[in-house]
Amino acid sequence: MDLVEVQFSGAGKTVFVQPGTTLLAAAALAGVDWPTGCTRGMCGTDAARVDVDPVDALVPAAEPERGTLDRMGLGVGCRLLCSARVQRGRVLVRGDALTC
Repeated sequence: MDLVEVQFSGAGKTVFVQPGTTLLAAAALAGVDWPTGCTRGMCGTDAARVDVDPVDALVPAAEPERGTLDRMGLGVGCRLLCSARVQRGRVLVRGDALTC
């Protein structure tokens, strides 16, 4: 099984994790402090802008994450770190979805 590379641009940190790991867990492993709320994909506190390579590097958003992103008006390129699970390739977490 290949590890997935997750980079946190603001912190300048990179970690390699197993497929299925959430981006929030990857942040903790990298020593990146990311604001969270409910950690169930419902509050949107941990919304982030992400770039992926390949396009299916993350498992597609499902409920309740999808509904929260829609409610917040966040589309393609934004995910909730507590819900987004890596699949393969490389994920670059650019920063808070509401400020970048």
